Amino acid sequence: MGLILSLTMTVQRLSSLGVRITSVTDRIHVIHGNNRGRSPFCNSFLVLDTVNMLFDTGCGIDILEKLLAEVRIDRVFVSHSHLDHTAGCRFLQERGCEIMVPEEDSDTIATAELLATRFVGDGLFDTWMETYPALTGFRDFEITGTFSHDQEFSSGHASFVAISTPGHLNDHYCFWFPGEKVLMGFDIDLSPFGPWYGNPECDIDLFRDSIGKVMAMPAEVYLSAHARPLKNPYISRRLNAFASFFDERDRMIMSLLEDAPSMSVEDLVRVSPFYDADHACLTDELLWFGEEQMIRKHLVRLQEKGLIREEGERYGIRR
Repeated sequence: MGLILSLTMTVQRLSSLGVRITSVTDRIHVIHGNNRGRSPFCNSFLVLDTVNMLFDTGCGIDILEKLLAEVRIDRVFVSHSHLDHTAGCRFLQERGCEIMVPEEDSDTIATAELLATRFVGDGLFDTWMETYPALTGFRDFEITGTFSHDQEFSSGHASFVAISTPGHLNDHYCFWFPGEKVLMGFDIDLSPFGPWYGNPECDIDLFRDSIGKVMAMPAEVYLSAHARPLKNPYISRRLNAFASFFDERDRMIMSLLEDAPSMSVEDLVRVSPFYDADHACLTDELLWFGEEQMIRKHLVRLQEKGLIREEGERYGIRR
């Protein structure tokens, strides 16, 4: 009883410092990130226990400073290698925290230059390097250890399992707390935009499989990196709606191709069916690249289904 009271007082002190925090259980808490947890920030998840743990570090350096004023963080778990989730790793490491990352692609996750090559290749390397580290506050850090699929951990009173959920990235993970029936879903984020898969390694089929994997888990509470916590009976409904974006985007591409003899990838990106962006005015190379990657993945899917044809660098409906 004394420990629970102490944890409650810690949460109250954090709130008094201006940290937006939602308690899911006595020990599991959502630290709401800057910009309402939206990119270039994310929500972080705090476990207060014998070993205090933080899941993802992109909530904002100002929030991490306030957090460390009240809480000793022993160990950090990183859900995947996007910078909006790893931005505070160096800051926390300098203050004695262990940094655990996914085993997959662990040789790249802590170094901006390696991530730039992985995420955008040589063509946009310089643009990415000039943009994302500064935007997120990311600095290179050192890895303490790695985790893999189905690996179990304990914070003392709570146990949890790392669940590999690729698709958004090769190294994307969720964490399942079976005793509390809490699932940390990270960038299976249930956001209104829908799934994001704008890097070369992203994979729609793997993403769909991962959504199905988390849907099969008997979670009572679902924690998103970029949206509010969700409770049953809404979890399955929202996950189904999130997965439905893939087919809806197939239909969007098909509709555009129905209205023209043929279209190039550039033609399709210019219309911006997914981002609804004015690419001609924005001239944002990275935004263009992300939408182009997503469109290309749908074109491959539609070709595999025999619904469209490719002629040179143009695509049309197979009639």
